[in-house]
Amino acid sequence: MLNNQVSEVLEKYYKEKNNDLFLKEAFEPLNIPTEITQFCVANNIKIKPMQFGTYPSEQWYFKIDGYKNNDFEVSYISILTVSKLAPIYRLEHNFEVVNKDPKKISPTLYGSAEEGHSFLQADLDRFLKKHFEKDGHSRMFETEATRKIEGVNFSEDVILFGPDVTQEDILFRDVLDILPD
Repeated sequence: MLNNQVSEVLEKYYKEKNNDLFLKEAFEPLNIPTEITQFCVANNIKIKPMQFGTYPSEQWYFKIDGYKNNDFEVSYISILTVSKLAPIYRLEHNFEVVNKDPKKISPTLYGSAEEGHSFLQADLDRFLKKHFEKDGHSRMFETEATRKIEGVNFSEDVILFGPDVTQEDILFRDVLDILPD
């Protein structure tokens, strides 16, 4: 299913060069559904939109209460990205621990995974999966996201992501470089 959705986006927007449709989709706002907001309110999860401007996707941070016990302190954030071009989403779970090492370089230690690091992150993951699958969305995992697409490249002046385009790029970023900055 996911491969078909990626192929459809590749064909529709990149090979057929439907720039007007791409722009229309990118400008269409995508709001967080009410039932997700209600779940977050009930579980004291704060939601923050993370993209300001026009993109072919929307992104939100879910800040989950951390844990503190004496010198140990951890915080949790989950990042949800939803494509406007296809019914596909990405979900990443992060944690940050205060680094108490006296010889530390960084004040915090950070980790990221596709599964939750706390029970509440795992509950959020299951809830989002249930919601998005009910609406016909597929979840894109890291292995698919980083898969390179042959024959599509960023313009030569784009150095942030490198010259190769991935499946994640065509679904969530402006590879065509036609959206306003």
